Amino acid sequence: MKMDGRKTPRERGNSSPIARRRIASGMTQGQLAEKIGCSQKDVSRWERGVHSPRVDVLIKMADVLGCRIDDLI
Repeated sequence: MKMDGRKTPRERGNSSPIARRRIASGMTQGQLAEKIGCSQKDVSRWERGVHSPRVDVLIKMADVLGCRIDDLI
């Protein structure tokens, strides 16, 4: 828990399939972003459901996370 009493995303339990796969792989949003060639903000937006990644990005992400595209959507 953060000092101001708010829970961290890991403590809240993120229901995003991208977040679950990323966390299970032991990666931060920044590390995933670097490996797939985007910004950390992009990864955050996808995990929060604000935006959806393009198909080409999903392909890279599935490769990096060792899963199928279906597992990320």
